Amino acid sequence: MAVDQNQRGYLMLLVGDERRTSDAALGIALRGAGHGLRVHIIEFLKTGRERGEVAAVSFLTGVTLSQYGMIDIRTRPEEFRGPAISPERLQAALREARQHVQFRVTNILILDGLLTLVDEGMVDDRTILELVEGAAPWTDIVLTGRSATPALQDAADSVTLMQTIKVREHEPLRRGLHY
Repeated sequence: MAVDQNQRGYLMLLVGDERRTSDAALGIALRGAGHGLRVHIIEFLKTGRERGEVAAVSFLTGVTLSQYGMIDIRTRPEEFRGPAISPERLQAALREARQHVQFRVTNILILDGLLTLVDEGMVDDRTILELVEGAAPWTDIVLTGRSATPALQDAADSVTLMQTIKVREHEPLRRGLHY
């Protein structure tokens, strides 16, 4: 499916280490809030009110966040066994993403972890391409996850590969830096 890049918002893919791609996406949300844009974040893989971003959105005008996943701060994504989201919650999250595109009031829609679910075969990349195709020119979509299919890379305006070069073995999680 060809996506006309002149008739829709910007599509950005942040690919690589789950934590780092999420960090970058949250930075985009902060920047968008600073410009008075309406930003919505859907975390497909994460859960937990103790995450810093959950508390932060209450301070940022125009930024909202939903969580659908099962990975809490005590579990690293690479340690999680099995799907990090139930099929029912995945469908609910996708439905919410479609509503944000359909209602045309969101300026930046961040779909955190969705690329990983494509990689795991839980979501077809055509589902995402249809979502992007339906987006208004003022709705920019940011997808994060560990990899991106060639079709998504072709449709994207920007693809950034994020790679962790060094991390201490069994690094303790630090509040504010890691969650």
